[in-house]
This record gives sequence, C-alpha cells and structure tokens, in this order.
Amino acid sequence: MKLTSQQWNTAATYIKTHARPIEQKLFSFFFEEGSKEEAIKELANFQNMDGGFGNCIEPDFRLDSSSSMATTIGLQYAKDLKLSAEHHIVQKAMSYLQNTYDEKINGWHAVSEEVNFVPHAPWWHFDSEKGHSGVQTTWANPNAEIVGYFHLFSPEHPRLKEWTERAITELKNLSHPIEMHDFLCYDRLLSEVKGETESILYRFLSSSLRKTVCTDPSRWNEYIAKPLQVASHPSSPFYEALKEEVHMQLNVEIETQHQEGYWQPNWSWFGQYDETWPIAEKEWRGILTLGKLRILEAYQRVEN
Repeated sequence: MKLTSQQWNTAATYIKTHARPIEQKLFSFFFEEGSKEEAIKELANFQNMDGGFGNCIEPDFRLDSSSSMATTIGLQYAKDLKLSAEHHIVQKAMSYLQNTYDEKINGWHAVSEEVNFVPHAPWWHFDSEKGHSGVQTTWANPNAEIVGYFHLFSPEHPRLKEWTERAITELKNLSHPIEMHDFLCYDRLLSEVKGETESILYRFLSSSLRKTVCTDPSRWNEYIAKPLQVASHPSSPFYEALKEEVHMQLNVEIETQHQEGYWQPNWSWFGQYDETWPIAEKEWRGILTLGKLRILEAYQRVEN
C-alpha cells in the first residue's frame, strides 16, 4: 500500500497552512529543495541566550526558559539538519548542557519547577518533593540521549567515558520491559556510539524490543511504543526484528490519515489547560504529519 499523490498533496497543504514555521521550512528543505538556512533560522528562534532551547519547542510544556528536555528536541532538529559540531547553534546548546550538569544526580534535570507555572501536560508536572517531573522516573530520560549528543558533537569531552559508563550501568539496572521513553533515549544514544558500547546497548535493547514495542495493531491507537518509533528508517538496527510489524503499521498510517491531511496525536492533556491544549494539538499535528511523510518516503511508500 502506498500514500497516493492526492494524500501527499493534502498533507503538504496542511503543513503549509497550519504547521509551525519550522515544520513548514523543514518540509520545504526535505521535499522541495527548499533553503536549509531558512530552516536553521526557524530553529534558532527556539534557542535562548543561555544556549538552551525552550519557547515551546516541545508543545506539551509551554516554557519559554531553557530546559534539558527542550534542548534535546532542539538537537534532534540540529541532527536532522546535519548541523556540524562547529555550528553556533550546536556549540551554544552543548555549552548549555555542560553548564547545567548536576553533580548531585550525576546528570541533567529534564525540566525545572518553573514548568508548573505555565500550561503543560500532566506528565510534565514537577514534583518538588521528588525533585523531578512525572516523566523523569529513571536516569535514562533524557540523560542517555544527552550522552549521545556529546558523542556526536563533543566526542573529546573529558567526562564522556564516565557518562557513557553510567549510561550502560543504568541500562543494565532498568526493569524489563524497558519503558518506551527510556528505550527511545537509549536508541538515540545507540545511533552515536561504536564498538563495545554499541554492542552492549544493542544487546540490552534487543532483549526488551518485542516487549517494549506493542506489536498488536488493535492497540496502536493507545499511547504506547509502536514499531515505527524504534524503526523509523530501513537502516534502523531494529528494523529486521520488527519488519513484519513495521510494514503493517505503514499500511495503518496510510489508512488513518485525516481527510484534512494531518495525522492526529493519540494523547491529550485530559481536560487540563483547555484553552491551551488546542494550540499544542495543532502544533503536534504539524510535527507528526511531517514525521509520517519522512517515514513513508524512507520506506518508499509514496506514489511517484
């Protein structure tokens, strides 16, 4: 099954009309030979003076000030745009992460308590007694992903060996099946390492793969890990193990595109901040729609 040219055009029109400027510029860059510099300019709008990212780059928490979690999102975009380690956006972001490392937790806080004073999804709420937000129940999220960015952009960092060893220790101590966000953070680290570290990470993630990822299509409308989240490209190390389910999900995604062209987030804020959720929802539609088009293109599931 392939996405028809009409479906593609409807999605493209949705992005060009309703998505955030950054998704619009990225669509243009990825698919229409648009300007990379224009996309970089939009990315820079989310970066603060301290080098960290904020300004609602992650739609589910509306925090303008910087956070480690928002900075990982910014670096995902930087990686998609193939920015070099020398690029000023990357250098400032890595400097922010260097400056916000907390020795007490041997890592980074996902978000600060400030998140409680802006509209946010319930799972981002910061618990001052526990000292972290609801999503940060383990070291992995976002720390494993951040260590990956040091491998990619700052491989000579004097503490990288120590941080990598910590990431491996934490992975070995995670209960199985590995929670989906933890898995995705380690998957992003896996893509930046080689040698023994790569082998160890791959072995541990593979052992949890079919338990972490839901392979039952009847549950794919729930908020769970789906095959394409861990194998968004045929070059993914987990593609072969999930090949059948990946192609089933590709069919489902083609069938479930909304008639207006977008793909819908399968979560909400459960009635909190009713006046702000529609804004976040619309932003997510643009993000998800661009992501789905990139995946369908990577798997050659788009009509020529």
